[in-house]
Amino acid sequence: MDGITMGGGVGLSVHAPFRIATEKTKLAMPEMDIGFFPDVGTTFFLPRLDDKIGYYYALTGEILSGLDAYFAGFATHYVPSDRIPALINRLSNLQPPALNEQNPSENESNILESNREYFSQVNHAIEEFTETKLPNDYKYPLALEEIQLINQAFSSKTIDEALTIFEKHGSDFARKTFAKLSAKSPTSLRVAFELLNKGAQNSIRDQFELELVTASNIMNRKIEENDFVKGVSHKLIEKIKEPAFPDWTPIENVNIEALLKKSIQTVKLQNPLIEQFFGVNFNNYPFNMGLPNNKQVEDYITGNDGSGRSYLPTPSEVTKHFKATGYDKLGLDIKLGKILSVHGEASKYDNKYVSWKE
Repeated sequence: MDGITMGGGVGLSVHAPFRIATEKTKLAMPEMDIGFFPDVGTTFFLPRLDDKIGYYYALTGEILSGLDAYFAGFATHYVPSDRIPALINRLSNLQPPALNEQNPSENESNILESNREYFSQVNHAIEEFTETKLPNDYKYPLALEEIQLINQAFSSKTIDEALTIFEKHGSDFARKTFAKLSAKSPTSLRVAFELLNKGAQNSIRDQFELELVTASNIMNRKIEENDFVKGVSHKLIEKIKEPAFPDWTPIENVNIEALLKKSIQTVKLQNPLIEQFFGVNFNNYPFNMGLPNNKQVEDYITGNDGSGRSYLPTPSEVTKHFKATGYDKLGLDIKLGKILSVHGEASKYDNKYVSWKE
């Protein structure tokens, strides 16, 4: 992800177990600006980021730097750009496990387990080239209060409820976010929100198919009511600067539910077109090679990590645990501190222990 990584570039990178950002990275999903929705499978990836920040980045189109992408979970590693050629050379000398060419069906059941050891080798190789210290002036752009507001708003059942929360909150961040979202196509905003919610529940294969169905339905809309046509013409063909957006189609003229359903006009998927390209299918990514996420920290604190532990840990024990289990990475203390600031709660029995709160 060494440079501009937007739209399709995000789709090509985020589904991989290793995603390397650099100081040159500029990452965003800008589809909302042209009356479309974040696609390329990102509606499966984005809702799995912590505290609904994936919704925020999807719907606003905000641009992330390499370090922002790393701390948000888009990237698993942060490597200075000038080290990339040497890293590529290092990785090219690793030997991946061989696939069974005689019986390809065996690869689907074995690919995850057979790759665990290899992925561990890849991870260690990348870590040899990662930055070891954050810049003194680096600060993640979202404050804790803003993350909490994002989580609250996008946990709403509808995008209209989320917009109301931003509108009534009163903070400068809430006002700016409300303005950004209100400027987007009403159709795109609602389609994207519904896709993100469905993506949080679907398998990755099902979500790719749902995105394909939705995109097909959008392309089949009448030109005069098609915000994608309006957005592409306005921003990419005519390159109009002011106003920044065209006159979007009023939402009362749009059936959002119909856009997310297979119909006579939708591409036929009796034999899913993407089936042949998937060796595996899953509801959650099987590997996290980046910084720990909320779910991993929650599982450790609550003892649902397979340890059988029944007592609560201290914050320092949380850090010690993740350092000892392969997550001793750039910014680990900062990431764990942010998670515990939002979700950690001092035990009512003894303030030195931490429990988990939603």
